[in-house]
Amino acid sequence: MNTALLAKSVLSQRLYIMLQSAAPWTEYGGVIVAATHDISRMVLQDLETRLSMESDNLIVKAAYETAESSLIILLPGQSLAFTHFIALSAKAFLQDAGLLDGGMAVAGFSETVPASEEALTDFVALLNERQQEEIAVYHGQSSLSEAPTVVMIDPNADLLDFLGVRLGLQGYAVRPAQDGIEGLRLVESVRPDLVITELALPALDGYQVIRRIRQSQSRSCQVVVLTDLTVEQDICKCFDLGAADVIKKPFSPMELEARLRRLLA
Repeated sequence: MNTALLAKSVLSQRLYIMLQSAAPWTEYGGVIVAATHDISRMVLQDLETRLSMESDNLIVKAAYETAESSLIILLPGQSLAFTHFIALSAKAFLQDAGLLDGGMAVAGFSETVPASEEALTDFVALLNERQQEEIAVYHGQSSLSEAPTVVMIDPNADLLDFLGVRLGLQGYAVRPAQDGIEGLRLVESVRPDLVITELALPALDGYQVIRRIRQSQSRSCQVVVLTDLTVEQDICKCFDLGAADVIKKPFSPMELEARLRRLLA
């Protein structure tokens, strides 16, 4: 018997029951699930208190499912964007407490994305597809197969989180890495549609990353350089190696999103 599939099925069923019985949940609100170590009731209350301070009149309902080693957080009446914002705070809390034991997933359910049993099963399945401490965004049942995959390589964890939220809400499946070796491993395993990389990276620099991508089976994917380095020689070298675009930091997130749409059109 596949125990991972069984646990996933049980967790989606538990989540469905919680949504049906949780007041003031209607059909509109945000959900966060996370793979964690055992969480006591006192820690759950502390987490609820911390998250509720992020916004006035915010209702937070947290529960720990022991059999599935999973934390569930309900945010009645909240959008997907706000739920993803709260997930970043929840992630920081769990990391500081040494409780996070895998990935996280967020969803915003509404009339257009109803919290059906089938949708909840697909949503919970995202946990098994995430690497340690990544946050996946569920946009609806069709998004699982249609979302363009982006590998983002940058040593700045805050930037990875920020763009993970921004691009996730635009429908991208973002896979982060903080050094060149980790980034190339992700490129090899997920075969992304696009790679965003800094040039100044630990282990392997951005130039080496671009060169190796162009020599790999993922050589057809687009590569965008997002960097602090602004010397004209650096920019020319990026294009010579096969980069599709170079964007200088500090950058406009809206401009970045527009360029990505153009490259993936």
